[in-house]
Parts: sequence; structure tokens; C-alpha cells
Amino acid sequence: MADKNYISYADVDGETIENTVFPAAGTNQSEFSDILKLSHAKNTVVRGCHIYGGKEDCVDMNRNCENILIENCTVYPFGSYGFTIKGGAKNITLRNVIFDGHGREADIDLGNWSDQSMEQTKNVVLENVRTLDGSPVKVRVLWAEKPTIVDSNVKLLVIPKPIIWAYRWLRVRKLVP
Repeated sequence: MADKNYISYADVDGETIENTVFPAAGTNQSEFSDILKLSHAKNTVVRGCHIYGGKEDCVDMNRNCENILIENCTVYPFGSYGFTIKGGAKNITLRNVIFDGHGREADIDLGNWSDQSMEQTKNVVLENVRTLDGSPVKVRVLWAEKPTIVDSNVKLLVIPKPIIWAYRWLRVRKLVP
């Protein structure tokens, strides 16, 4: 079943999204899986935005997103994650990002399952990523390289590769959800 996203940028190159609040005031965010969805987006900048979460994510990047910069933004997780970065995404930078709250599972989820790409998520940089209350940003690393962390307050949970390989093997064969 496809996600219902508030706003999606798919197959774009060179997009800039600035000084926007997602979703618009009065919108029932619980109607949406993801609020901001980037799919096969390249050379895209999201700057100065306030992004409230849907049932799953504030921001979901999938299907080989590349060269994405999210900077000077505040995210307000409502569901499972603040950010999901998966599906072969690479060269992703989160800079000066503030979390006002935590996702239920993780704040940043790297390399979760993607039906669109089996490629590993690579070259994620977390620079000055923090929470409003001073607690660590929870980062889970699945089918991804460990992120580069610069001047950030994060707690990494790296799932061992043999567990990820076993899960992916079972998932491809539709033996697990």
C-alpha cells in the first residue's frame, strides 16, 4: 500500500525549498505517512523550513536521492522518525537541524528497507544536529554506512551487518514483513 505524502518532490534536479512550514496550518498531519518526501531527487536544498511529522516521517528520502542538503531547519517528529534516508541515497547533509521532540523508533533512520532500491545508503553527514531539550538525537544505522558526525549531539545505534543481511535475505523472499 502506497504512502500518502503531504508534499513530494520526485525526479527533480536542482530544486530549492526555502522558508516554508510543512504542513500548512490547519492540516491534519496524522492523515499523512510522510510530510516531505524526496524520491530520486538530486542537487536539492531544503533551507529554513519547519517540518512537522506525519505518521512515519517528517522527511523521507528514497530511490537514489543524491546531493541533498537540509539546513537551518527544525523538525517536529510525530511518528516513527524525523528523517528516513534509504534506498541508495548518497551525499546527504543535515546541517544546523534542530529536533523538537523524538521519533518513536529513531530520530534519523539510515538504510531502512526500500522497495525501490537495494543499494546501500552512503555518505550521510550530520553537522550541528541537536535536540531542543539537549538530549541526544537517536540515529539508527541499518543498510547504510555510518554517518560522518560533526559537532552534533547524537547517539548511534549500529545494527550488525549479519543481522541486516539475514533480514534482507528473508525480506526479498517475502518471508518477513
